[in-house]
Amino acid sequence: MDLERFRERLSRYDFDPYQPHRVSYFCYLFITKGQGQHMIDFKRYPYQSGSVIFVNRNQVHAFDPDDFPQGTMINISTEFFSNSSSNIRTSYFAPFHQSMASSPVLTTLPEELYESCRVLLEEIKKALYDEADDDVVVQLLTSALLIKLGRQRKSHLSHLSEHQKERFDLFLSLVEQHFFEAREALQYAQWMHTSYKNLNQLCKSCCGRTTKQLIDFRIILEIKRKLVMDGLSVQQTADDLGFEDITHFNKYFKRLTNLTPAAYKREKNAEEPRRSPSPHGGRYSPCPAS
Repeated sequence: MDLERFRERLSRYDFDPYQPHRVSYFCYLFITKGQGQHMIDFKRYPYQSGSVIFVNRNQVHAFDPDDFPQGTMINISTEFFSNSSSNIRTSYFAPFHQSMASSPVLTTLPEELYESCRVLLEEIKKALYDEADDDVVVQLLTSALLIKLGRQRKSHLSHLSEHQKERFDLFLSLVEQHFFEAREALQYAQWMHTSYKNLNQLCKSCCGRTTKQLIDFRIILEIKRKLVMDGLSVQQTADDLGFEDITHFNKYFKRLTNLTPAAYKREKNAEEPRRSPSPHGGRYSPCPAS
């Protein structure tokens, strides 16, 4: 969907895109003109003309109310990825989990890659509005686009072997599946049939963080989402994430954020909301698909 058309249709939606909201699919924003900051999981990332913004499934994001960028938004369901997998066999195909090793924003695409993506976007638009029932063309074109962007995002990992990349992706997938129940690095090492030391070295090589730091990062992120986005109490959040002792839960969160969960919740609730030019409804509805 064209971003200008998206803004023109705000009155049809039951959410405010300029306030934090969670999406249930993958969202890709290609910025052709504009400059601002896009909020993803409570952190603001600068963008400019030529940037690409990646929002993964279940992430919280918000558009910048002070900028009205031009460009294209693509929303992709997990079902689309599943259907496409039968036509694509490559380790660069976009993963279903959050990539902690790559920035959510490619600030500026190289000129050759930008032109290639522009052409692919135009072909995808044509294929989407083609009357033909076969959607394989859309799958292949979109896959080609995401593979090109995925390679650019992983370019800083070129010193790693394919085996290392696959192992790191496996670890991230395990974290996404089990962070509710497993908070210790040793458990993940056992699931991966490796040693704690080897897994730690892998994580440091891929993204400069230890295994435990990545696990804690995912847990803290979920705590913030539940406190702020879902409006849960501190006790409810602790229960949801399997913390049997509320005192331990408070100490855990404070150790990693310098705030207690209650203080963090009060701080976020006290922040003045950034006014959007056309507010429409609640914070939790996903962006509409085109």
